[in-house]
Amino acid sequence: MVDQHRHHDTVSSATERTEKQKQLGETQRKFQQRIQKREKKLQDLRQAVESLTRSAQAAVEDSERIFTELIYSIERRRSEVKELIRDQEKASVSQAEGVIKRLEQEIAELRRRDAEMEQLSHTEDHIHFLQSCQSLSSYPECKDLPSITVNPDVSFEFVKKFVSDLKDKLEHICKEKLAKISGTVKDMHLLPVPGSSTVKDVHRLQAPEPRTREEFLQCESVYSAEFTQV
Repeated sequence: MVDQHRHHDTVSSATERTEKQKQLGETQRKFQQRIQKREKKLQDLRQAVESLTRSAQAAVEDSERIFTELIYSIERRRSEVKELIRDQEKASVSQAEGVIKRLEQEIAELRRRDAEMEQLSHTEDHIHFLQSCQSLSSYPECKDLPSITVNPDVSFEFVKKFVSDLKDKLEHICKEKLAKISGTVKDMHLLPVPGSSTVKDVHRLQAPEPRTREEFLQCESVYSAEFTQV
């Protein structure tokens, strides 16, 4: 009777072992499938990281180059405005100095004539007075001067306003574009942000390995449920 009971227990254990072995094999197969998928994801993630790194480096280099070109362009425009102002200043001053020189020459000649007439008016030599009066009374010949209308309000102050307006527009454009760049860059993620379901799944996969038979069976049931969803 005892041997028969032992034989029955052995058969039952063997049957249970066969069933559990089958379940374990199925679970192992799903584990292997999961491993393959995880390895594929790992490879994809590494490639994505490499691609992101290359893209970030290229973006930095392109940004540096473009900003350098922009700075150079602004510097060139600054030099052009400066040169334009200086050229106009030089031309206007040169024109004015030419007129000033001719006016000074005419004034000097008129002063000389005036001094001679003043001296002649005090002479007591009637004959000398009559002889000199005719020549001194005639207006001295001088080159025709252009009609001179001096603008006392001439100023380059308007340039400051135009350049200031340009600065404000550039700053507005830069601020607007930088906000778009910042928003776009911050939205780029290789992985979901913390709090997403994927991140929670990753944390769960990092749980400690089961140590007892009960923990293993519990873990097996959890993973089996997950594998059916993979």
